[in-house]
Amino acid sequence: MNSFRISVKFISGLIMIILISTSCGNLPVSSNLYPIIYTSNFNENWDIYSIMSDGNNQQQITKDPSIDANPVWSPSGKQIAFQSDRSGNADIYIINKDGSNPVNITNNPSYDSMPAWSPDGKMVAFQSDREGNFDIYTMKPDGSDIKKLTESTADDTNPSWSRDSKKIAYQSRSEGNDAIFTMNLDGSNITRVTPPPYMAETPSWSPDGNKIVFTYFGDGNSEIYTINPDGTEITRLTNTPEGEGTPSWSRDGKKIAFNSSRDGNWQLYTMNSDGSNQIRLTNNSASDGEPAWGP
Repeated sequence: MNSFRISVKFISGLIMIILISTSCGNLPVSSNLYPIIYTSNFNENWDIYSIMSDGNNQQQITKDPSIDANPVWSPSGKQIAFQSDRSGNADIYIINKDGSNPVNITNNPSYDSMPAWSPDGKMVAFQSDREGNFDIYTMKPDGSDIKKLTESTADDTNPSWSRDSKKIAYQSRSEGNDAIFTMNLDGSNITRVTPPPYMAETPSWSPDGNKIVFTYFGDGNSEIYTINPDGTEITRLTNTPEGEGTPSWSRDGKKIAFNSSRDGNWQLYTMNSDGSNQIRLTNNSASDGEPAWGP
């Protein structure tokens, strides 16, 4: 099982996609508004959209007949990295924030997906099965200087950067069920963060570096939790009979965007970093997920 991510094969990713998005109440007017990009099949095709953090000004960014998914902002907010099969297989692309000038930066016959832009803007981490199973790689934003970080015989996926761009949190099956691990940028000091036996997925490192938010399958369905990077103080943030997943921190660390099926179909939600004030952001008949906060 996986949270809304379109990753390990686009087709199976679509099935998993119907498994995690977001929802909740009426949106207050806020003076602190930020753009959130996300994946939606609103027009019966998976594309990248943006919406302001108050639920207004929804815009479609990509309009390609292929599947576009897993968008992330560059630190400057001027570009977006995402995965797409528009070249025939999954590759990592970079576009301007308005959707113009798409550039394929991996251009490899393997399945390259789940981009994560480093906070210093110098690198993009991603997952790829170019050597068999999925491993974590890094590259420069122009696609050069590709380095393999993990060497597990199991799948390593969903990279997320620490604030100082010196560590990466990721999801791995190296010890059985999916769990959250961290490692140094050279692949050393691999450390398990989440405890067994339940599955933990889709980590997102807080801007201050003090917390990792993730999806946890502890009670039969997926919920959002936080944990310290050293594995202490695991805290549950959501509690519904439906699924929640793909959490993402706001740039100031005060809020978390996620997706949920609590209101029927997968929609986007936001909440405070302590789990309070859960608010529904999108309200349509589509499946919305994989939110990423803008600067």
